[in-house]
Amino acid sequence: MRLARVPRASRSPVGRRATFAGLASFLRSLGPVARAEPSVAPGAADVPRACAGRGHRYTVWLARAGPNLMENPVQALRALQEIDRDLHRVREELKRLPADRARRAAELEARRVRITQVRQRAMEHQVRIREIEDVTHIQRERVRKLEKESTSSRDRAVVEACRYEIKSLRRQIDEAEHEGLGLVDQVEGCENLASQLSEELAAEEAAFEEYCRGVESELAEAQGRHDDLAARRAARLSATLAPDTLALYDRLLDARGGEAMATLSGGICQVCFMEVPPNLLVRLTRGREVIQCPSCDRILHLP
Repeated sequence: MRLARVPRASRSPVGRRATFAGLASFLRSLGPVARAEPSVAPGAADVPRACAGRGHRYTVWLARAGPNLMENPVQALRALQEIDRDLHRVREELKRLPADRARRAAELEARRVRITQVRQRAMEHQVRIREIEDVTHIQRERVRKLEKESTSSRDRAVVEACRYEIKSLRRQIDEAEHEGLGLVDQVEGCENLASQLSEELAAEEAAFEEYCRGVESELAEAQGRHDDLAARRAARLSATLAPDTLALYDRLLDARGGEAMATLSGGICQVCFMEVPPNLLVRLTRGREVIQCPSCDRILHLP
């Protein structure tokens, strides 16, 4: 507040009336003025107002009320909330579409891995079948050799020993052949399963390619909406919002699914439906501070 001396007017009633009339005309030309405050916003215009005291006259300089000085922070946040609600949905969509695409790609990769495992199991069975064939071939050769030896030998003990070994070898050959036949069935089953899985994979890959083209189109459309909403938000963002207020609002946006604000009607928060203390309603009505709901933490505003 700045004081300026005004020349003493004539002590006559006519002179005083002329002085007051001139000051009133001057004040009307300046437009509306704000009530004097202890501190004045930087850059505010100074407005003189005449005041009379005992035996002297002086002028009190008041700050002209600008639009930014009187802006309600809750109203500024409500203007953002209208855009941020849609912006949050678009951002969630931009996250969901790539996540769904990655999930389906992972499912296809799991199918490929399974086909590889089935074919690997078939190859292992085939290797085991070849081993059985080699072992049984050697055992048959041994049986034929023992049969010749038992036929040509006149020693009864040698003959009995040959017969016992032949019997043991034939039992081993039978067991190996039975195992080999089971492995052949398993190889056939693995090959059929791999063929079936491959056909299903080919169909899934074709569908996935078409799905990816749709996702790319949806992502481009969503990104366009996001850019448009972001530009509108930047244009609507008020420079008078305090950084801590804006940080609180952004944190609530993320924590509350894009709904950082709640209507207070009849003393009840219309989101969590909890009663709000009367003193908070009074402070909210003044419109000078940001009030949060004690229950859901959202920023309250009047209907």
